Amino acid sequence: MSNLFVKYTGILAIICGVSVGLVAAANEGTKDTIAKKHEADTRAAYKVVLPELGDLKKLPAPGGLITDVQQSSKDGKPNGYIYTVTPSGYGGKVTLMVGISKNGDKITGIKVMNHSETPGLGAKSTEPEWQAQFKGKALKDALAVTKQEPAKPNEIKAITAATITSRAVVTGVNAAREDYMKNHANGKD
Repeated sequence: MSNLFVKYTGILAIICGVSVGLVAAANEGTKDTIAKKHEADTRAAYKVVLPELGDLKKLPAPGGLITDVQQSSKDGKPNGYIYTVTPSGYGGKVTLMVGISKNGDKITGIKVMNHSETPGLGAKSTEPEWQAQFKGKALKDALAVTKQEPAKPNEIKAITAATITSRAVVTGVNAAREDYMKNHANGKD
């Protein structure tokens, strides 16, 4: 009986070892492809939030909610900024990009990249219709969330039954706005 146990344990160990080796080889073989796909997805997201995307230069992120700042330049002059921010929503961190145009100091777009929000509620923050209300907002005043119709010029209509998610996204956008106004608006760069 103990001989049988040793035999089957040995066979199982060999099968496990081969399986681990195959998974490791598959991971190694697809690592570059996954990295290229991630880079292409990030570049496409940059273009969504800042349609006039030019040459990018990574700037130091100030920390807090802001994890990445990219400066876009055309003809050697800054024409916009892309911020990656991570405010806390209902289900955890919400990662989003915020595009800001240097021409007119306005938001050119936002894109929620990653979230753990409730499907059918907070997950609606990824819908283009909801994100579209940020486009063209002036940066003069901070944005606020409202449940009222119609929203004032500096207000964003909350997602029904997902006010926490709505506030999280607006908090992230306001963090980007504040850094931009402090460091890049009015010819500061």
